Amino acid sequence: MNAHVITIEIRGLESAALKAAEQIAALFPQAGPVLPERRRGEDEVTVRIRADLGSVPPDSGYTDTCA
Repeated sequence: MNAHVITIEIRGLESAALKAAEQIAALFPQAGPVLPERRRGEDEVTVRIRADLGSVPPDSGYTDTCA
């Protein structure tokens, strides 16, 4: 596991969760596509994004406030 890789989890109605995930994913290099997971009987989906904070382009819009 890379010390710079985080997982961002988003829960919500599918259209909103996917839109949020796409906007967040645009800020970070990531591994794999953004795919929703649905649990039987629930209206909401879960979307997980793996983001590599170690290789963020300087003009991406992401600011590391913890560095």
